[in-house]
Amino acid sequence: MNLDRILQGKSVLLRSITLADCTDRYVNWLNDSEINEYLESRLSVQKKESVSQFVSSMIESDDNYMFAIVHKETGGRIGNVKIGPIHPVYKHAFVGYLIGDKNYWGKGLASEAVYLASKFCFDTLKLHKVNAGVIAPNIGSIKVLEKLGFQKEGSIRDDVLLDDKYIDVYKYGVLEKELVSP
Repeated sequence: MNLDRILQGKSVLLRSITLADCTDRYVNWLNDSEINEYLESRLSVQKKESVSQFVSSMIESDDNYMFAIVHKETGGRIGNVKIGPIHPVYKHAFVGYLIGDKNYWGKGLASEAVYLASKFCFDTLKLHKVNAGVIAPNIGSIKVLEKLGFQKEGSIRDDVLLDDKYIDVYKYGVLEKELVSP
């Protein structure tokens, strides 16, 4: 469902992801244990073919959107943000995000990207709610969500295996009236 879209922020822009984004650099992000520590991609070695297949499925999907996060000053792609799946009746979707370029960690760019994606959900897709899941020790992601007005709605105990221990997953959600600009 990715159309040619550009969502402009102050420091980043989101543009529809393309197969040309399936570079060695992207694959390296997904295989870097520090970057993928809290991502499902950590569960298997990623290859260019598997990444291209996933991106292709997002492009062709009727209920998902995937965007490249581009740093406006440098023009370089620094990560991704995904929306979906979109529930057609309940009008909600999950948002997931990754800043793969470690040089841009801790600079508020994930917050800006998630804000832009959430605004797109409310303004363009006319969704009622945006959800996110966070593995409990992922303090950076928790800060991103709470800064934007996402509310912690629950905890799913021992939901994922991380470093041979079961870890809780927190569920977050935001309604349009609660979303706060970073």
